[in-house]
Amino acid sequence: MPEGLPQRDQVAAVHSTDILVLGAGSAGCIIATRLSEDSGMQVALIEAGPAAWRDPWIRIPAGFARLYASGKYDWRFHTEAEPGLDGRSIHWPRGKVVGGSGAVNGLVFLRGSPRDYDRWAQSGARGWGYDDCLPFFRKLETWAGEPSEERGTEGPIHTSEARHTSPGAQAFIAAALAMGHKRVKDFNGAWHEGVGPMPLNIRRGKRSHSADTFLKPALARPNLRVMPDRTIQRLLFDGMRCTGALVRGPAGLERWEARREVVLSAGAIGTPHILQLSGIGDGAHLQEMGIGTRLHAPGVGANLQDHFLQRLRFRVKPCGTVNEMMRSPLGKLRMAARYAFDRRGPMSIGAAEANLFARVLPGAEEPDMQYLFVNFTVTNYDQGTDPHPGFMFSGSLCRPESRGTITLRSPDPDAKPVIRANYLEAAYDQHLMVEAVKYGRRLAAMSPLAALIEEELTPGPAQRSDDEILAHIRRDGGTVYHPCGTARMGEDALAPVDSRLRLKGVQGLRIADASVMPLVPSSNIQPAALMIGERAAAFLRAG
Repeated sequence: MPEGLPQRDQVAAVHSTDILVLGAGSAGCIIATRLSEDSGMQVALIEAGPAAWRDPWIRIPAGFARLYASGKYDWRFHTEAEPGLDGRSIHWPRGKVVGGSGAVNGLVFLRGSPRDYDRWAQSGARGWGYDDCLPFFRKLETWAGEPSEERGTEGPIHTSEARHTSPGAQAFIAAALAMGHKRVKDFNGAWHEGVGPMPLNIRRGKRSHSADTFLKPALARPNLRVMPDRTIQRLLFDGMRCTGALVRGPAGLERWEARREVVLSAGAIGTPHILQLSGIGDGAHLQEMGIGTRLHAPGVGANLQDHFLQRLRFRVKPCGTVNEMMRSPLGKLRMAARYAFDRRGPMSIGAAEANLFARVLPGAEEPDMQYLFVNFTVTNYDQGTDPHPGFMFSGSLCRPESRGTITLRSPDPDAKPVIRANYLEAAYDQHLMVEAVKYGRRLAAMSPLAALIEEELTPGPAQRSDDEILAHIRRDGGTVYHPCGTARMGEDALAPVDSRLRLKGVQGLRIADASVMPLVPSSNIQPAALMIGERAAAFLRAG
């Protein structure tokens, strides 16, 4: 019997399948769905969270804020005290539900720059350049905008520009145009620099995500089993072949065995955590945790990347902000009634209404900052919207240079991992964030945006010098919730995963989620995670 495998009488149930997919997030739902299209292939999909098909707050785009505040489908991860952020611990919400983070996020649908994927290929992820990835981006979506060779027309995920943007978003776009930026025809096209309404994964006013549009229609297939409410304890092996996983289910421990392959799709935090619990990671760290080293792979849990942001918050004249609507029962009723009547209004839009990609540093060859316009203000999402009219736009690093780690806190699978993002560790990140605040202020001073603004709340007019601005960013900046890179693809010895998503040194195990991204895309990472799911399914079908 392989080392570490419980005796059969310690296990409540034993199950077998051809392909075992661990994690029903954005990628995992696609993998299980695509593979189960072959009626001769048995597929099982394991998820730690519940199946929440009927929860209206998942379907309603604006429900992301309520889901964030409630933590109902959240792993409730937090970073360690961040040295670059005055010792603050940052909340990292991650979806713990069938659909994963794609079921609870802000619905922003941005692929990033085509150059991002060419950089993946140049870094060693062979076959992952933009031209290689584009067919899979197209395959997964149906784009409601102007047709182009860059966009899909028959995929399950429905995408469109934000409809009926607020006066604040319109002023933001007009101010950026006045500043010299161009109106972007399609942020997911061949070039994304400039300003325009935000692309969102929404159809008829409802969230369009991989659990709902891929997986749910496939539930009736007899060769597909979806098993929620099951947490992965560790992977199981026969020698150096991964044979399945030990899972804690509602009735106790379950052993799931895979006749063909195991696909680990637990996300940028969960995937390295599970690998390390299974004896795959840096040998010294595993020894410190009392876990035998099955495979010394120091790249597991390294290379952690995330987009860092600073919000520019403004008190504004009454102009239809969500803050105003949330101040009174009547405002809330009107907002809900409009959504119920025609699926329009603030409840039909996700986290941001408009977007700007800009070159902030002199000599930048491509956009280095993203600005996301939001038609409300919050100090943080846990406290809800501010009581006065307000909107904000956040400056976010497109390609941060700081790198973090995911490591074990203990050998107990239920213990949260140790997350060290190391925000602002790199001098480049510090410099660019300071310049981004200055650039955002220049944007706010442009007409017609300036006519709406009564006061800059954060960073605030008192923060003028570079040192004062950076000090404020350390006190106030945060995350855009895009962790990735912790089991990156590459050809070098430190890359744990090869270009066909196979874990090096192990047979029968593939990784397919945001952890394999060598470099974070320039924008939101949801479409890239979906694309990885499509490619993983194609690799598995090819053998």
